[in-house]
Amino acid sequence: MGYIKDHIKHQPSPSITLRGHWMGDLGFETGKKVEVICEQGELIIRLAEE
Repeated sequence: MGYIKDHIKHQPSPSITLRGHWMGDLGFETGKKVEVICEQGELIIRLAEE
């Protein structure tokens, strides 16, 4: 978990960056659409159905 500068409010904003070949191994290839489900205390990131 990190922070990036919010250029609108000029305050730090929470940020997550995911990268690596392991993502492609799981099917998360460049150009694929993802779905993010937000629940209290968790984020679920999965490939979107086409």
